[in-house]
Formats: sequence, C-alpha cells, structure tokens
Amino acid sequence: MRKWKMVAVAALMAMGASAAALADVPASLDLDAIRTQQAEIRAGANAGTGLYEDMTEATRRDLISRQDRVLRTIDGKETSEQLTEDQRMAVFNDLEWIEAAINKAEGERMVCERRKKLGSNRTERVCMTVAQQQEMRERARQELMGDVRNMRVGN
Repeated sequence: MRKWKMVAVAALMAMGASAAALADVPASLDLDAIRTQQAEIRAGANAGTGLYEDMTEATRRDLISRQDRVLRTIDGKETSEQLTEDQRMAVFNDLEWIEAAINKAEGERMVCERRKKLGSNRTERVCMTVAQQQEMRERARQELMGDVRNMRVGN
C-alpha cells in the first residue's frame, strides 16, 4: 500500500468512515496528516508521473481545486473540533473525491450529505458510495416508471 494511501486510510479510519454501511461524518480528522498527504498528492499530480500520468488535465485541475478548498478550510486549525459539522462533511467529501480520482474508483467514493428526516425538521447525516446512490436513483426511477405504466393500464 502506498504511503499516501495508508495516510488516507488512517485519516478515514480516524474519522470513523465505513464504506460498507451508512456512516456519520466523523468528528475527528487528523489535520496534520491531511496536510502532509495533500502535499504529496500535489507533488505527484504536478509531476504527472506514476498514478497521475494517465490523469486528464481536467481531472488534475479539479483535484488541485478540491485540495485548495480542503486546505483553505483547515487553514489555521489545529484540530478538527475547530471545524463545524458542515466543514468536516465538506472536507470528508473532497478527500473522498480526491482518493477516488487517484484510484480511478468513482463508484467506491463515499459521499455524505445532510437530509431532513421524513416528518421532521431535524436533519441527519447520510453517507453512501456513489454506486449506492446511483443504484437508489435507478431503483426509484424504475418504481416510478412502473407506477406510471400501472396508471395508464388502469385508465
């Protein structure tokens, strides 16, 4: 396992992320590990070698843009507890995107968002992979199409 990948895994484990289940955005991030990891990734992306040699220019620009956003968010912070819940979620999502872009594993990328609970004004954090999101959308589309067909047959 590559050094930066081990740092990413350690950071995600420290955050409490689980790709196998719906997970809360972790409350604890190792900000120093993130800074170190992103510096290493930036150097590799700029060099365009190794994992980064087949990366398109558009993906490389997006990667650097997301790194900049992460680093701006954690700038001046010593611990992740100094970030708001929304900031932690945004950092987590950007780090997941960066890892998926490097590993060419978009479907495995974890995405977290806040959703209102049905029948309540309270929100909850829901985390799932891109593949799980696509599967849910497809299932909902198929159910909707089935309902529309049933309505036509019933008329």
